[in-house]
Amino acid sequence: MSKIFLTNATGFIGEAVARAYKAKGHEVYAIARNEEAKQKLQQNGIHPLQGDLKDPQSIYEGAKNADVVIHTASTNDADFGKYDALATEKILEALRGTNKTFIYTSGIWVVGDTQGKAVTEDAPLNPIQLVTWRAEVERKVLDAAKEQIKTIVLRPSLVYGYNKGLIGKLAQDAQKTGEVKYVGNGENLWPTVHVDDLADAYLLASENGKAGTVYNVSYGPSLKVKEVAEHVAKALGLEGKTAGFPVEQARQRLGLFADALALSQQFDTTKAQTELKWQPKRPNVLEDIKQNTKQLAAAK
Repeated sequence: MSKIFLTNATGFIGEAVARAYKAKGHEVYAIARNEEAKQKLQQNGIHPLQGDLKDPQSIYEGAKNADVVIHTASTNDADFGKYDALATEKILEALRGTNKTFIYTSGIWVVGDTQGKAVTEDAPLNPIQLVTWRAEVERKVLDAAKEQIKTIVLRPSLVYGYNKGLIGKLAQDAQKTGEVKYVGNGENLWPTVHVDDLADAYLLASENGKAGTVYNVSYGPSLKVKEVAEHVAKALGLEGKTAGFPVEQARQRLGLFADALALSQQFDTTKAQTELKWQPKRPNVLEDIKQNTKQLAAAK
């Protein structure tokens, strides 16, 4: 049994990761920013540690006593890049020379548009403006493998499941507006992964991953955004009620996030499947929409 420290275990991804490690019998600790988070962690059998991503020292204190450190936290604001980098530095400081494991959560947006190709982890980075800082953080994490830390970078694709994540938000917004809206003409491709399959990837990365390595985490072929939107609309009883709107217009409402939604990406996940022995087994995104979005519609 290992001692696992997560910088967040109440968010969409962090909660699933904590659940996966708990199921394997590991002892899980996580940062709690407030009393509500503390209570939620305790209810899930996780040891809460008082702290915050904006308090890098609290991240250091949690990391130094762990066997495996997993960084999934976000400030969800314009300062995320700043505090993500600071927290990462503190984790590396705490683990230097220990040969312990650090899994850093990056993301596919650091690669940029893949120009119609399924790219591997060796593809040159071309991050969109929203995450320009992330390429440098990735580099520091990977370089730290030379300092006796088992550093691993995971790049999840768009995460779905339980009516959460980006797909869940499409459905929830459509319930309010009566229409599934997306950025652009819908011809761009979105790669996806179920949150529980992603959680398995973290667990397997700590067991089988190689130090100083990046792994793409995506399931199946990428899908056209308009196809995803059409399935969401059908599941909600809004068949035919989908609409795209120009990126320029979306930027006025969504800022830099609009450019992320307009990306077209495809990823090769051979490395994760061969080195980590990762095999996705949850429903693909279209099956998940059929099952869970219908439940969302029925709950209205």
